[in-house]
Amino acid sequence: MVHTLLLSAFDLGHLSLRNRIVMPPMVIWEAGEDGKVTQAHLAHYRASVGAGLCIVEATVVSPEGRLAATQLGAFDNAQVEGLSQLAELIRAGGSVPGIQLHHAGAKTTHKKNYGLPILAPTDIEDSPDGTAALDEDEIFRIVRDFANAAERVADAGFEYIELHGAHGYLGSQFLSPARNRRSDSWGGSLEGRVRFLVEITTAVKARLSARAQPPVLGMRLGVADGEPGGLTLSEGMQAAQMAVAAGVEVLHVSHGGSLPSFTAAESRWSPTLGLAEAVRPLVDVPVIGVGEIRTADEAEDALSLGAADLIAVGRAQLADPGWARKVITHQTDTIEICQDCKPKCFHFSEPSKCPARKNLRKRGEL
Repeated sequence: MVHTLLLSAFDLGHLSLRNRIVMPPMVIWEAGEDGKVTQAHLAHYRASVGAGLCIVEATVVSPEGRLAATQLGAFDNAQVEGLSQLAELIRAGGSVPGIQLHHAGAKTTHKKNYGLPILAPTDIEDSPDGTAALDEDEIFRIVRDFANAAERVADAGFEYIELHGAHGYLGSQFLSPARNRRSDSWGGSLEGRVRFLVEITTAVKARLSARAQPPVLGMRLGVADGEPGGLTLSEGMQAAQMAVAAGVEVLHVSHGGSLPSFTAAESRWSPTLGLAEAVRPLVDVPVIGVGEIRTADEAEDALSLGAADLIAVGRAQLADPGWARKVITHQTDTIEICQDCKPKCFHFSEPSKCPARKNLRKRGEL
């Protein structure tokens, strides 16, 4: 198959992408307590060249909001130097450098956040270390943390900033009626539950507005939950429209705290890519689709049939860091295909055991 659409240039706001391949944010667990970029980060992103847009992994904006003890941070000015090196390395590889800003909310532990308070919209989370419901001052402090972090990563040279509102983390917790039981203006109606995401969007836009060319602002938005009583797709699609109205320029569509199921009649794609296909006609901004895309042919099909404007290729690029480069140079027959290991991708437990990466090492490519 000729990958005409996948390899075509695309304008993302004022940014020009050389192709429609996106490397999505995927944590590699290599930072220390200081949250700084390490040599392991530089090596990982140096190897993963070629995507039009490369989004650096979830980067925490507040120390208590870590999803892991080894998470990158943008909560301290001392972290900017390493982030600058990372942005420049990605740019030198031909990709537009992007980064995702994140707060775990209740989805952490004292071991992961070094004993700091575990904060949530409401104190209903089943956490071994207990959670505390955020008061309004704390919410606004986290909103400021997002704006401060955005300023740091913009200073570091990142040209695309993505706000994390999916996968059961803080933005997703606020949005879900199963997780947000607040009775004030931060909960209740959809307008209340989406308020946190709107506030961080407007705060980041305001903080960066004086720049001659501010970074393009995106959001990874979970538009449906599989959890009983969670966010419905109907409400999620409305939330997507609200996010765009608040100033989001790109939607990276995904799921909330758990993955909803689709029947074959509802989507020809994976459940997550089906969500992007559902949202795309409702918004006037580019949509990034993601979900079980392992080959260039699959990505081309998704684009040609209108599932998304850009395709994020996740685990396939973990399996073979040269995936995008090999597609660009028409060497797709040399790609080591992700084998979708069960019950869990080895990247999240023992990366050295990934079958595809083992084969690449045998061939001397890693």
